[in-house]
Amino acid sequence: MPKRMKCFSQKWLVFFVTHWLLLASLGHAKMAFESNIDTKALEAFGVNAGFLSQMPNALKKMNKEEEWKKLVKRFDVNYQFIPIIKNMLIEASVPQEFLFLAMAESKFSSRAYSRKKAVGIWQFMPSTAKELRLKVNHYIDERRDPIKSTQAAITYLKRLYKQTGEWYLVAMAYNYGLRKVQNAIKAAGTSDIKILLDEDKKYLPKETREYIRSILSLALKFNSLDNLKDKEYLLNRGARVSLVGVPFKRHTSLIQVAKNLNLSLETLKSYNHQFRYNILPSKDPTYTIYIPYEKLALFKQRQLKQNKNIQASPKSPFITHVVLPKETLSSIAKRYQVSISSIQLANNLKDSNIFIHQRLIIPTNKKLLATREF
Repeated sequence: MPKRMKCFSQKWLVFFVTHWLLLASLGHAKMAFESNIDTKALEAFGVNAGFLSQMPNALKKMNKEEEWKKLVKRFDVNYQFIPIIKNMLIEASVPQEFLFLAMAESKFSSRAYSRKKAVGIWQFMPSTAKELRLKVNHYIDERRDPIKSTQAAITYLKRLYKQTGEWYLVAMAYNYGLRKVQNAIKAAGTSDIKILLDEDKKYLPKETREYIRSILSLALKFNSLDNLKDKEYLLNRGARVSLVGVPFKRHTSLIQVAKNLNLSLETLKSYNHQFRYNILPSKDPTYTIYIPYEKLALFKQRQLKQNKNIQASPKSPFITHVVLPKETLSSIAKRYQVSISSIQLANNLKDSNIFIHQRLIIPTNKKLLATREF
């Protein structure tokens, strides 16, 4: 080929490639505009709108009607936690879009438990929980505490941000580990999200690549009026407080608390999965129990009555029993001269099945599980 023709061909190649990239970019921008996707959710993570082209599969998955309905339902069901978490993130200068990291981790379930022993809304491993000063023992697991675990998550997220400088890198490190993400950046020669998520180079494992795309997709979809249809109110969650933490003395029965607040035990427990038993532990003088905000006035009224009429007893109203081989709930109840139902209530047992080395709370005070003021 003559030199002049070769030069002409190269110029045309450059021209076509440049214009193709421009049109592709405009196409993605048009797609975002036409589907009313608010790209501010991406910007909150430090990602520009052009990254939408890297997320077709993640967005497609979110667009599946059944899958989307399940996610919206989970978001709606956990209304009591979301305003609190959202406000805590904002006050700590952490993007509120990290709500969707929690959704990707646990679907906002404080009871979530993974095969790797990660627990709670933020899915903390035991070692991470200990590092962040969350209590995890036989009586309480603060990884399931929606407030304390969120405060711990904020501390952890800000620590990661200080070391990475980008919120999307924080999300990656939360899933894959800081050192591994730093090694991936070193291997890629850049922290550019598009390069780090390259499907061919595989600087990050598939799980992490899908994880970050899933979080960004959730943030985009949940900030779109078109996607929420009749549930636009979900966008404004965070404007009101739904739960409040109040101190209760050690040994307090959750059954008593629920009855005195006109709540079912199941409802009260849904706010307080951090307690393994239905009786508060004995180690600390007081423990925080979360109750609906609208019940606060009733709590204060009955607490005042308690302070006037009830004198606290320093004696522990329960003992801990470790199940031995061949023991049954019936034999244990007979040994301590208590009813089987009282043991079941204290330990949140649905039936009589127990296992060797299981720790049971045995209520020694017969009035402990009875209905009375706090």
